[in-house]
Amino acid sequence: MPKNMTLKQEKKLHLRAQKIFKEANRFLVTNFRFVSCVFIINMIYMLVFKAIIGGISNPLSILWIISYYIFWCSFYRYYYHLKPYILSKTIFGSLNPSVKALVILFSLTITIALIPMIPFFLGFNDLYINIYENYLQKLSQISDNSAEPADIATILTIYGLMALASPTLICKPYLAWISSLRGMNSSFKKVANRAGGNYWQFVIISAVLLYVEAFGNQLDKIMQCQNWLQYTISTTVFVYTNIVFAKIYDFFYIKH
Repeated sequence: MPKNMTLKQEKKLHLRAQKIFKEANRFLVTNFRFVSCVFIINMIYMLVFKAIIGGISNPLSILWIISYYIFWCSFYRYYYHLKPYILSKTIFGSLNPSVKALVILFSLTITIALIPMIPFFLGFNDLYINIYENYLQKLSQISDNSAEPADIATILTIYGLMALASPTLICKPYLAWISSLRGMNSSFKKVANRAGGNYWQFVIISAVLLYVEAFGNQLDKIMQCQNWLQYTISTTVFVYTNIVFAKIYDFFYIKH
């Protein structure tokens, strides 16, 4: 290659969280019937899962997971006007980035669970035991199974940490998954290069979505709604989250 020739660098795109939410809201208003149908179906899925005895440990949950996965694949196939919406080889092909993302997320979850135990192996049992017990209590308070609401500081801290990790663990793998559903390159590296330089915008988007669901969960406990308010808010947020990610994908891949 001649010395005066250089590889063309890909143009860096600058994401704006406010603009993404604005476009998502516009889509929600202009496609209200479609979004309402998606919300109702998603709520039915949540209620069916709640009715499964044993939850994820029940073998029947496998059928639920497969069906639920196909439902959201079909959502994006319909959004991008790609037929067939359900039975498509791209749905099976999308399992590749999905499995990779789950492995990464599972590995990080195990790491986060083990890190607080390191001081015990270093011999700080007496000094650290109270801190560790308080840590476990705080974690249990933000779970759905706990009837005791968590304090604001705990919510802000834990969900804030999740938002900081989300650009790598959730946002970019999600974009790769959407790309696979469109029959395009689903490489995590390609997505990272395309969406690079927008870390804090991804954090802001993730924080907004996470905190809305987090405070909805705590409000359910305070009002003693038996998880019904939490289910409604979680379902609404999850549907809205997928619309947001569709608009993020549009920004990086469709409009530019």
